[in-house]
Amino acid sequence: MRSLRDSKLCREAIDAVGWRGKLCMVNVKGDCAKQGFVYDVDSDEWVAMTEGMLGGWKGPATSMDEETLYVVDESRGILKRYNNDRDDWSEVMEDKRLKGAEYVAAGGGKVCVACEKDVGILVVDVMATPPRLWVVETPAGHEILVLHIMPRMCLPEFQLPETV
Repeated sequence: MRSLRDSKLCREAIDAVGWRGKLCMVNVKGDCAKQGFVYDVDSDEWVAMTEGMLGGWKGPATSMDEETLYVVDESRGILKRYNNDRDDWSEVMEDKRLKGAEYVAAGGGKVCVACEKDVGILVVDVMATPPRLWVVETPAGHEILVLHIMPRMCLPEFQLPETV
C-alpha cells in the first residue's frame, strides 16, 4: 500500500469503509471540519475524497456489500445513503434516537446503529418502503464496543449431520 503524502489521519483511531474496491476514510470522527481520502486498491493510489462525499460524512459510516455507503449524521439523527452519480447524500430516515450514534454496520438489507448508552441497537430495514425501524436492547450490564453483522449459519452446509 502506497503511503499517504499527508499523514493527517493520525489524530485519532479511525475506520476505513470498503466501497467499490476502494477504502474511504476521514481524519476525524463526528460532525466537524475534516479531510477525506480514498485509497484505490487496484491502482494503489490515494486521492482526495470528493466534495459531496466528504460534506455528508458527519458520523459513523458503513457500506452494504461494498456497494452502497451509509452514514449517520450523529448530530441531527439522520441516516443517509450516498449517491455516487450525483456526489451527494440522500436522507433514508430521521429519528431522534440516531443522535449520538457511535457505530454502524450494514448487511442483508439492514443498517444497524449502536447509539448512546441507553438506546440500544437501532435496526433499519433500508430495503422496505418506507424504511422500518426497531430496537434491539443491549443486555443489562453490558455495553457495545463494536458492531458487526455476521452471516446466518442456517444454510445446509452449516447444519449438523443427522444421526440415525
